[in-house]
Parts: sequence; C-alpha cells; structure tokens
Amino acid sequence: MPDLGLRPRSATELVDAAFQVYRRAPLQFMVALAVVYVPWLVIRLAFDINIDPNVLPPASTIITIVAGSVAIYAVAGGVITVLTRDVYLDLPVSVPEAFRVVATRLVTLIVASVVVVLLMTIAGIFFFFPLLYVVARFAVVRQAIVLEDSGSGRALSRSSVLSVGLKWHILATLALIVLLLFAVNIGAGFLISIIPSRVIVNVLSTALSVVVGPILGIAETVLYYDLRIRREGFDVEYLVGRDASPPADSANVPL
Repeated sequence: MPDLGLRPRSATELVDAAFQVYRRAPLQFMVALAVVYVPWLVIRLAFDINIDPNVLPPASTIITIVAGSVAIYAVAGGVITVLTRDVYLDLPVSVPEAFRVVATRLVTLIVASVVVVLLMTIAGIFFFFPLLYVVARFAVVRQAIVLEDSGSGRALSRSSVLSVGLKWHILATLALIVLLLFAVNIGAGFLISIIPSRVIVNVLSTALSVVVGPILGIAETVLYYDLRIRREGFDVEYLVGRDASPPADSANVPL
C-alpha cells in the first residue's frame, strides 16, 4: 500500500492517512464501535439514564454515567487502536481478535484513562497551556498499552518519551482532527436536535458516534507510529523484521 507507506508525516498528512485507513475497512471500524455503543445505548434507554440533558440526574445516576463512559472509552479506543494497526501495517483485520486483545488489557486501559483524565483536569485548573502539555505528553498512552502490552506506569512513561521534542507536532495533528470532527458533529448535532423525541435523538447520536467516532482513535494510532518512526526508526525496523520473517508468520512482526 504505497500511499500508506511507513514514513514521517506532517500533521495534515497524518489526518489524511487516518481517513485513508478508515476508508480501507469502514465496516470493521463501525461494527466494532456498534458492539460497544449499542449495548450502552440500550442500558441508558432501559433505565432512563442521561436521556434528557435538561434534567439534572441524581448522584447515583451521575456515577453510573461516569463509570460507564470510562469503560466505553477504554474499550472503544482500544479496539480502534488494534484495527488501525492491522490496516496500517497490512495485517489481517479481525474485529473479534481486536476485542480479545483489548479484553486482556482492559483494567490497565481503564486505570491509565482515569490517571490521564485526572492529570488533564488538574492541569486545566491551572490555565490552558499546562493542559496542552499534558495532552501532548500522554497522547499515545492507550497505544502503548494495547500495542506494546505496557502497564499503566510504563505506558505513561513511554508516551512521555515518544513525545519529547514533538509536542507541537502532536498538538497540531490532534487539533486538526478535533476541529474536523467538531464541525461534523456540530452540523449533524443541529439537525438531530430539532427532533422532539429524546429517544430518537439518543439513537441518532449513537449512530453518528458509530460512523464518525473511529476517526480520532485512528488518527491517534497513526500518530503513535509517526512518533516511533521519527524517534526510533520504526519504519526501518518493521521492514527489516518483515523481510526476515517467513511470509505466513505474522506473529513476530514488531509492534
């Protein structure tokens, strides 16, 4: 796949690469998120959780929403990371296998996600720029956990090392993809919001998340490989490892 060849990319090229990855396996990405989001939607509808944004829910409901959202974020992000790796490195793409990989790392993903959110919250209290620093420093923690089987502490350290000297590059990439997704969500969200039924609004919002949601996770994973290429020469390492391995042996491909 010459257009997705491993090489250093600018922020705009990384965003373009993310969309190319998505276009190569859109059904797998959407199915993966549907498997995660649809059960959560059913639970919310069945128990009337967070259905009406104009009504403040009780404390127990808020705790349920937060806990469920953290778990959903960890699983969905992890699965998208695995699928992106497989498409980007031209490996067999399997949604069940992606879920199996994430299941073995789920606790670590949740712990790391909570730690990063707490660090971002603390940094946000102290102004805007410390928050940007935290975002850039820990941008690929999830990828370190899922693709390198790192523990929470090591994943935080790993992301920190990969981000050295590249934080503006990371922020530029994330800013571009977030702005694009923000524009899409604002436009679609406005159309959805005019529907009077809160149930239909929640169903359509979930459908939108299933379709658009993979892009950010894909971009983060492509960025992870870009950082490894820039700092570790991953492109050379991968090509050498692939050429040295038997064609049918994909288990030894360095991740």
